[in-house]
Amino acid sequence: MSSVPEPLVWLPLSAWLDPRNWTWRVPVVVVLSWLLAGYAVGMMRLAARWPQGWRLAPRAFAWGIGAAMLALALLSPLDDLGGLFFSWHMVQHLVLLYAAPVLLQGWPYPVFLWALPACLRVRVAALLRHGALGDRLLRWATRPVVAFATGILSLWLWHYPPLYDAVLARRWLHDLEHLTFFLGALLYWWPLIGAPPATGRFRTDGGRALYLILYGVQAGVLGALVTFWPSVLYHRYLAASGVPVERLLADQAFGGLVMWLSGPIVVTLLALATLGRASREVVESEVLAPH
Repeated sequence: MSSVPEPLVWLPLSAWLDPRNWTWRVPVVVVLSWLLAGYAVGMMRLAARWPQGWRLAPRAFAWGIGAAMLALALLSPLDDLGGLFFSWHMVQHLVLLYAAPVLLQGWPYPVFLWALPACLRVRVAALLRHGALGDRLLRWATRPVVAFATGILSLWLWHYPPLYDAVLARRWLHDLEHLTFFLGALLYWWPLIGAPPATGRFRTDGGRALYLILYGVQAGVLGALVTFWPSVLYHRYLAASGVPVERLLADQAFGGLVMWLSGPIVVTLLALATLGRASREVVESEVLAPH
């Protein structure tokens, strides 16, 4: 990487693939290794007890993709670039945001439950058994209203300029930002994915579509504010980079566009796909109904 940061910089593919450009932070490597190893153990045990265990393969594939997305966000050059440029930091946030639903498709609760020793497995299962305290708390947290509010709060809170500048100056706070942002995304997506043990949070596809559209609207508003803000919002970049304000404003506008377009576009497409599925089911039911 260049010693002098350039806003809107692009790295060649060889730089992304070079392990020397990755940040092999021990805590992150340990957590990611545990996520992969623990999931593998649980999946093997679960598959061995299910006659059609091979049907779990798509779940395992989704988990592997989600873990790779976490590694991309937290270990690759994307992490260093996010500390230098606002635009790349927004790309990093999007990777974390969309890693959450991919990981939920892997059904982490039942898989990791089987990864535990038998004595712990019984205790955890009892804690999350229907009607137990853990089950009630999880079902409350994954209610659409609560999950939606949590996702919005984690998104807007960390983009508040004084807090954002503090994040760039303190590694532990940066880690906390990523953790809470990811957990907020996890809760937001949970009612949509319906991963066990909290399932069936929406009764209609129309409700799912509205949930997606509302999130896309507020994310678009935040992105638009950042894109068209007339001055540098995040002064830590201004103090650390030593580049002209005009270049920082261009980087800020580009990062705002990433937020403004990428997030809302994805959730809007998902909402349209959800409505399309609902419409198709209605048409099929009418065609197949006896006349």
